[in-house]
Formats: sequence, structure tokens, C-alpha cells
Amino acid sequence: MNPSDPSPTLPSALYTESDLPPTLPGLLDAESGLSGSWRTPLDQLDLLERERPAQATPWLYRQAILLAGLWAVLLTTLALALATRQPWLGLRLAAQDGQVQVVDVVPGSPAAVAGVHVGAQLQALATADGTQAMTLQLDDLRANPDELASYADWGRFYERQDRLARLLGDASLRLTMVAHGAQEEALLLRPAPTRPPGSLPPLFWTLMVLQAAIMLMAGWVITVYPPQPAAPRSAVGAMAISLVLAGVAVFGTRELALPSTLFHALVVLQHAGSLVAALAVASILSHYPSRLPEMGGWRVWVVAGLFLLWALADAGWWLPSPNWASRAMLLAAVVVVTVQAVRQWQLHSGGDSVARDEARTQALIWIPAAFCLFGLREGALLLGWAPPLSQAWLYGLVVVAVAGRAVTHREVRVFELDDWTRQVLLTWGAGVTILLCYRLLQASRWLSDELAMLVSVLGLGLVYVLLTRRIWGRGILRRSQTQRELTSAILALGLTAPEDRGPLWMALLENTFEARVSLADGAQPYRVTTVLDGGRTLWVPPVAGLPGVLLGQRDRGRPLFARSDRRMAARLSALAAQIIHARDAYVRGASEERLRIADDLHDDLGAKLLSLAHAGEQGEAGADVARLAREALEEMRLSVRHLKAQPMPAADVLADWRAETVARLSAAGVQVDWDAQLSGRVAPLPMRTVAHLTRVLREAVSNIIHHSGASYCRVLLQLSPTALHLDVEDNGQGMGLPGARGGAGGLSSIERRVRRLGGTHRFGSGALGGTLLMVRVPLESPHS
Repeated sequence: MNPSDPSPTLPSALYTESDLPPTLPGLLDAESGLSGSWRTPLDQLDLLERERPAQATPWLYRQAILLAGLWAVLLTTLALALATRQPWLGLRLAAQDGQVQVVDVVPGSPAAVAGVHVGAQLQALATADGTQAMTLQLDDLRANPDELASYADWGRFYERQDRLARLLGDASLRLTMVAHGAQEEALLLRPAPTRPPGSLPPLFWTLMVLQAAIMLMAGWVITVYPPQPAAPRSAVGAMAISLVLAGVAVFGTRELALPSTLFHALVVLQHAGSLVAALAVASILSHYPSRLPEMGGWRVWVVAGLFLLWALADAGWWLPSPNWASRAMLLAAVVVVTVQAVRQWQLHSGGDSVARDEARTQALIWIPAAFCLFGLREGALLLGWAPPLSQAWLYGLVVVAVAGRAVTHREVRVFELDDWTRQVLLTWGAGVTILLCYRLLQASRWLSDELAMLVSVLGLGLVYVLLTRRIWGRGILRRSQTQRELTSAILALGLTAPEDRGPLWMALLENTFEARVSLADGAQPYRVTTVLDGGRTLWVPPVAGLPGVLLGQRDRGRPLFARSDRRMAARLSALAAQIIHARDAYVRGASEERLRIADDLHDDLGAKLLSLAHAGEQGEAGADVARLAREALEEMRLSVRHLKAQPMPAADVLADWRAETVARLSAAGVQVDWDAQLSGRVAPLPMRTVAHLTRVLREAVSNIIHHSGASYCRVLLQLSPTALHLDVEDNGQGMGLPGARGGAGGLSSIERRVRRLGGTHRFGSGALGGTLLMVRVPLESPHS
């Protein structure tokens, strides 16, 4: 890293997903033990957070998603077969103004061919000869007999369904129609023996998608988390709900009638599936997050047996009325679910924070879902009210609940949804409160509808926001250090001496997360920033000389550490490492530069000045004094160029080297053979490289002049865009003869300078009988 390069903008690195500029020299990876890109800890924290040993799982668990998909396909195929193997008219009927009215006619259908028009009233059906006539009633369009008050009404409904099914199965029908207030009109129609799949309403396909989604979610839970006891229970509940949705899709989207046997079987399947799903939820809440006392052994089987007998009585109509059968049975299951959820909540209300949050999340998911599905429907029917929503759409809430349950298993860390659940509750609370206020003002007739809505939104909405501000501030927008405070703390960390960084690092983490910080004992538990112990502690590994620490009691121990906390700690670690490495590189570069200047002054300029002083003491040494003065001047100029760090063209460098080398050797009476080859487009050489190689060449020439006794010297220099090769050979006495080591200090200087350039050198005997110096140096960019 060049010390003169500007440092990256610190605050942006704290709050962007792209994280830090890639300026670290790989040290962060080396110290944290990560492989690949140094961004890996932030991209794959979910994968690296828990390094559990691989566990062998049964084949059923491993193939759970595939089996769930096959189950969904099988149910869809079966439902499609039952829905399409019925006679088809091509009509969509609805109850309007107390009459059975045609609201849609499928083009090309038997009804369209017979001349049935949208808006006409269908009053009766009969065989072609007029016998077996049957006047339609509004109850014939009822989606589900559950809404009927007594078993006698159910019997009459099934009887009419049988009669209508037999009529629709006839080869020809006579429809009695009344079109737009005109007189009755009889139309002959030939029903199609089967119903085209394309004529099925969107509701049918919506329910099929929902049942497939709920099965795939259950299969995903089992595949990913097979050791969880809640996983197979969730799968049982999902299978039961998928059966219910398939049955509702068949009888809830029928055109007009189904045979009573099939209809009743689907209704019984709906009741049984709803009961099994509710009991599966109760079983989950009985064992998760902790097993409730007195919920094992024979007690479970007694409860299951009682509900099984109840379901059989419901299927056989053995009870006094539907109020005592399916409605009371499903409401009792809702009570069981609620009781178990409350017991779990109470069991962990004052204990472990993880289990407490898991129990709370379970209650927030299942109690509203069970209430919406069974309470809003079965409770309303029990009181004699009309359900607020159709049965098909109420079952969609179960899919939402199962999806919420799937993503809040223990292994997915329910604490990560803690802030989300609070936001959802506050949002729902605001919406429900505003809606209730609007309906009350509307019912009072004090204000118009528009003014009532305006008062509700502006008035009660603002009041609600003010009332929940304290909850929002404490629960969701937790206080943390500002951007300026974080930047100042990290800069102080980088500018502090290494021995004082540990306390500052711990104080930074403590203030950022308002947590208790302690040094880790023993071996490192993980190589990356990791949430441990179900969210109670956060592990921050050592990096850039900073110690590894454990954070506990987040915000005084109330909330748990979440994924956002983990990512913030990872970014702080990366940014602190970058600042520390940048400062250390700057200090190291400045130190190296000071050492280089000292070496240059000592090895070159100092030696020349010393020789100049000795020569000055001799009166007849005027020429030597002038030569030494020029050499000292050249050394000073070279040092100044190095300090300015301006790169030089390669041709100019070679010319300077040739002129100086030939002049010095010729003056000493040594014949010179200079051969310099420049291949390719060589970029300007950095001054650092030029300075070191100049002194290497000077030292080699000085050794030839003063120690070799040579009369001939050959210099071969090859310069390419990537490397420089320098060979200096003489015909002197060689390095193995006495007196040849007189330049040992110069040889060490050559070795030190070549090593600084990242190159290699070798001394040996040459073909001319003297010493051969070979230097190989890689060339770097002048801007590096």
C-alpha cells in the first residue's frame, strides 16, 4: 500500500452491503482463517455460523421435499379427477335478489349452444320429456352444508344434491329460464359428460397452489431440520390441511351438484383434517420449545382417542346437532391449542430468553391462525351468525401460519424475527384500531363516511403512533452509536499504539451493542463473527492483532443478538483491520524509507566524502579529488531523484549506466565490452528500482577496479517489460584467490539491495577466468 494513497471513506463502509473497498492485502483472510474472497464472512454468515457435525438422516428425511411434492401432485390429480368427472353445463350461478341467476356462460359450452344468456334466472331443471322436474333453491348453491343449523337440514341438502346430480347425468335437460323480466322460456340442453379443466374457477387452482405450498414447506422443514421433534408434527399437520384444501376445492367449486355420498365424504374429510391439523399444532406446542409437564404417555392417547370418537360421532350424525359435533369439536381443539401455547409462555416467562422468545413466537403464530380459521367460522356458526369470510379463503390463513412456523424453527434462530414480529404487531394494531374507530364513527352517524375515515386516520392514527413510540424506540430502533462516533472510535483505534488497542476495541464493541464484553478463554470457537448460545452471546474473532471477545447481555439482557448485530460486528472487525493495516503499512513504509536514505548516505555519499577527505590530504591528488567530488555529486543527485520518486525512461537509464560504467573502467585502465538489449515496450522504471540497480552496478564496477586486478570487463544487460538481467564478468583473479574478498562490504550491499527489489543474485567464476555477478530483478509498475 502506498502511504500517500487516500484512505477509503469510513462511514460508507459501515452501512453498505458492498462492505469495504478491496484494499486489504489479504491479511484479514489470513487472520480470520477464511478462504476465498475476504468478503466471504459477510456473504455466507448463515452457512458458516454454526459448524455442526454432519448427521446421518433416514432416507425418508432426506427425500422429504420430493415426497411432499409427490403428495401435492397426487392430491392435485385426485382433486382434478373428482372435479372434472362430473356433468357440465358451462354455467356459473350465483344467488342475486333471491333468485338463482346466471352470472357467466362459458363460450362453446352446452349452455352457450342452447342459448343461455348472462343475467337470466334459472328457475327449474327437468328431463327432456318434462318429468322429474326440480325447482332450484338458493340453498342448492351453498358451498358447504356446515352452515346449516340441523342434521335434518343437512339431509334435505344432500337429498337435493342427489336429485340434481341425477338430472345432470341425463342425456338431455330442459331448463326453465326467465330473461330480464320476460316470460318463462324452456331451453333444451345436452350436458357434457365431463367438465373441462380450463372451466374450473380460479379458486380451485388457488387452493391447489396453497396445498402444494404447505406441503413443500413441511418437506423443507423435515429435510433441513430432521432432529427437531416439531418437524414431523408440522408435516402431519400440513398433510391434514392439504387434504382439507383439496376437498374444499372439489365441493366448494362445483358447478351445481355432487352426489351426496361424495359430498358427505369430502365434508367428513374436511372436519377430520381440520381436527388432525389442530391436534398437530397442540402436539407441537406441548413439546416445543420445552416438553410441558404431564403431557406424555397415556394422557396424549386419551385426548387423541376422545377427539377420534368425537369425529366418528360427527361423521355418523350421532350427536344432537352440528353445534355439538364439528363446531364444538374444532372449537375445543382451538382451546387446547391456546392452552398449550399459554402454558409454554408461562413456563418460560421468567427463564431462558431464547425459549421465552420461541414460546412467544409460537403463540403469536398459532393462536391468531387457529382463531381466524376455526373461531371466525365455527364460533360464528355456533352463535347462529354468518361467517365473515368464505371457508376457502380462511384456509389461506393456515398456509400463512405454516409458512411462519417453517421459518421460525429453532435452527433458523427465532430471535432474528424478534424485531420483525414487533413491527408486524404494531402495524396490525394500528390498522385494526383505525378500522374499529372508523366503524364506530360510521355507526354513530355523527360524521359522513369520508370524514369518519379522515378523523380515524389522522386523529387516532397519530395518537396510536405517540402511544407506541416508547415501544418502538425500545424494542425496534435500539439505541446505538452514531455514524460520527463509530468513525471517531475506529480512527482512534488505528492511530493508537498496538499494546493499547485491545481496551479500545472492547470499549467500541461495548458502546455499539450496549453489551457486556469479555475476552474469550481457550481456543477460538469459530473463525467468523457468530451468534452463539441461541442469541445470548455474540462471538467476534481476533483480527489484525485485536483480541477475540464474547459479547453478552445485549441491551442489558432483554433482547437477543440478531443477524443485524452479527453483520455490524463483522463490518466493524473488517474496518478496524483495514485501518490498522493501513497505519501499520504507513509506519512500515516510512521506516523503510528512512533506512534506505541512511544506507544510501552511508554506502555511497559517505564513502565518497571520506575518500575525498583522504585525497585532499595529499597535495598531488588534485585529479582524484575532482573525480571523487563529481561522484559524490552524482550520488547526491541520485538520492534526490529517489526522494522525488519520478520514474525514468528505460533508454535514459541504460544510457546513464553505460556512460558512467565505461568512464570509470576506462579511467582505471580496464577495457569494457558493453552490451545492452532492450526488448519490447518497457515502461518507465520506478526511481526506487533505478536507484538500487545503479548502486548495484557501481559496487560491481568498484570491486573490479579495486580488488580484481582485471584488464577486461564484459557487461551484459537485458531489459524486458517484466524483468532485468544483469551479468558483470571480468578476467581478474576471481573470488577464490587471496585478496579477492576485499570488497566484502560491497558484496553485502549488493545482496541487500537486490533482495529489497525482490530479485536474486549469484557470484561465481566466469568463462574469462575472473568473477561473474548475475542479477535477476522483476520489474514493477512505476505507480505501485
